[in-house]
Amino acid sequence: MNKSQTPETHPTQETPQTQKTPPDLFQLGQEAFEKFLAEFAAYGIEADPGIELRRGTGLLCYYSLTDRHIYLSVPDLAGPTGKLQALFFRSLLGCQSTGELLYFFRLFIPHIIAHELTHHFRQRYGLFGKSLWLEEQVANKLAVAVVKHRLSPEEKTQARNFLRRAINTVARQMAEKNIAADSYYSVLDALNVSGQIDVAQFETLEMLQSSLGVSAEELLEGSGQLSADMEDRLEQRDELIGEIDEQYAADQIKYIYYHLGWLYLDLTSRETEYVDEFARNYLNLGVELLPLLNPPDAQTATIPALQACYRAYQSVIEHHPAAGRYFYKRYRSLLLARLQSARLPAAAQTEHLKREVRLLLESWTETEADTLDYLAQLAPAELRPCFPHLIAQNLSANLRLPQDLPTPTDRRLWQHVVEPAPNAPDDAAANTLHRLSLLDQTDIYRPLPAELQLKLAHKFNLVHFAAGEPVIWQGERNDDVFFLIEGRLEVLVLQNGAPQVVSHVSPGEMFGEIAFFTEDPRYATVRATEPSRCFVLTDADLQLIAYEHPTILMRMAAALAQRLADMYGVSRHETV
Repeated sequence: MNKSQTPETHPTQETPQTQKTPPDLFQLGQEAFEKFLAEFAAYGIEADPGIELRRGTGLLCYYSLTDRHIYLSVPDLAGPTGKLQALFFRSLLGCQSTGELLYFFRLFIPHIIAHELTHHFRQRYGLFGKSLWLEEQVANKLAVAVVKHRLSPEEKTQARNFLRRAINTVARQMAEKNIAADSYYSVLDALNVSGQIDVAQFETLEMLQSSLGVSAEELLEGSGQLSADMEDRLEQRDELIGEIDEQYAADQIKYIYYHLGWLYLDLTSRETEYVDEFARNYLNLGVELLPLLNPPDAQTATIPALQACYRAYQSVIEHHPAAGRYFYKRYRSLLLARLQSARLPAAAQTEHLKREVRLLLESWTETEADTLDYLAQLAPAELRPCFPHLIAQNLSANLRLPQDLPTPTDRRLWQHVVEPAPNAPDDAAANTLHRLSLLDQTDIYRPLPAELQLKLAHKFNLVHFAAGEPVIWQGERNDDVFFLIEGRLEVLVLQNGAPQVVSHVSPGEMFGEIAFFTEDPRYATVRATEPSRCFVLTDADLQLIAYEHPTILMRMAAALAQRLADMYGVSRHETV
């Protein structure tokens, strides 16, 4: 919550793993504060240089919009005032002992600190808005991103049990029920957690929501999949959010109930938040990348354009192989688009070619002859010199690079590799080429068309992990797919109640795809053994991409099958 005057506060959310009870709970907050400042800075999210965590009064914690500091109020059990404060919290949250209350603080103080830091970042970057409900939901997202994945499944279970009891204790003092779930930022997650929709419905609606750009409420209302009570509650959602904005902290009991309920949903949801994704969506701080490419059509796929892409391939392949392959694949895309629009013989029906063109684009590898050569005999005479086995001898002498390249993305990428401006580096081109080069290192992503690789580069979320930090936990529900780009990870499986290292993940390897295919809980824990960085492709984004480009699923499945074969000592040439 944000306050510029009164130091009223709110219990907010979750925490990483903790060991021993610290002698000073404020010191626990200070450690989390310093840790998160450094962690967010690694993602390019900078706080005010003079921001401080200060001791406060009131319920728990708040951020001041006036002096831009965070105030944390925790009981000092050595003094009488602190003991009274602890008794108040125990009664409010339904804690059965002071030890249980201390567990609550150890568990949730880091989440609270990350939550309040979000308010600071939103104010610092000029994005803090008038809707307090929205700002609280946004702050919860960043807190979840840095805290949830550090909690083991056992700690999440303990936290949820604690929260359920606290919610029931607070609810006894209120007339309204379900207002936390009804005002949660994700309607789909709230309905899934409450059992109103199952996992399959959740994923279908999530994909429709992303692809069609419509809200979950629009998809659900009148669908016949919800009870009459839930339909009524959805209709009243906007009214409830308006009430929160108007009377946010006026009713302290209701205020606490909201946060306990939202936190419970955060910990129960199968969705995972990422700092990199948050920075893009809520702070406008995403890594600058070159614009996406539209699929070539008859107007853009001119012969000079495809010849220019081939010439660009020739000019950079020795100096920068990944850039060279990008331009060769751009040439192939343009050639196929040109072929689709050509007048072909009856034996090569154009409609049939249109259905197969995606497979032709996504099945090319450098280790075999280009399949396009076999189509040259079907092409009109004026197009045949543009096919791979003939084009090098038929390039126009009037080609100019980068001017004749078909898009600004192509031109800027070529310029960055061949003629970089020493005093005005193109950061977007550098970042894009870096991500394309990483994709180029993998058997799964390397053969994909340049247009699809660029889309993946935009969809990836970068995640940093310290040595010893968990990436995913065995038994948790999360279907995102990871790609290690730096560092080293170990894979652990519980055997006889103890975790055993069964394999390692090295840079360039993908992991996590089993859960994506099966929708089952994770089969293993993955943990960093040294400082590491991963790209993450969320389940929702990957589903949309796979719907448009099913070949990517075939490549993921092939990689998974080979990994399983390696685990069981089966040669790729053996029949299983």
